[in-house]
Amino acid sequence: MAPTGGREETNQLEILTGANKDGRIKVVFDDGQTRKDIVQSVKMNDSDSAIFFQLYDAIYQELKFDYDITGSGKTIYINEPTQEADKDITITLEDLDATGVTGVGSEWRKGAAGTGGVAEVNELEITEAGSGSRDLSVNFTDGNYLNETATVTLQGTETSAEIADKIASAFQALNNGKGLFRQNITVSGAKVTFTSTKTVADQNITITVTSN
Repeated sequence: MAPTGGREETNQLEILTGANKDGRIKVVFDDGQTRKDIVQSVKMNDSDSAIFFQLYDAIYQELKFDYDITGSGKTIYINEPTQEADKDITITLEDLDATGVTGVGSEWRKGAAGTGGVAEVNELEITEAGSGSRDLSVNFTDGNYLNETATVTLQGTETSAEIADKIASAFQALNNGKGLFRQNITVSGAKVTFTSTKTVADQNITITVTSN
């Protein structure tokens, strides 16, 4: 459940000029907990619009687990999904090879903590074990853009708790070790618990298990 009465913070990076030679540029994002150094190669005559699209894709890939990324014109917006107290976020664009690319980062809207709000929790409990060797496919979806499947191989000798542990490990290994999008995954006995890392409106989460 999302909090109320607050405001989601938004920071922006505006691209001002394009490139007049080949080289590299770097965007540094730092919110006090997460720092990302995003290096992007550019080519001579890349316009400011072309630089915008290149950096938008790169920033999205690096920050999508923590922030909502949007864009308009030649400005990239980095949006905090939840109503939290304002952060001291810095965004800078460094021209590593004198390519001529310039840009400026700034706060577009201050964040303010809301009241109430509870992180959503979903559970998967393993109730059967020891059914022979097989693969289990576990799908986690919100019915929208989040749709991930983790597959584990069972020997048929595992306990329910051991199966739960394998499933949790498989989800944590997704996305090059980043895990499941905005979910903290823990195990207790035969239960796998998925806790949202963002306090947002309740999602329509479904978890299904298929035996192959």
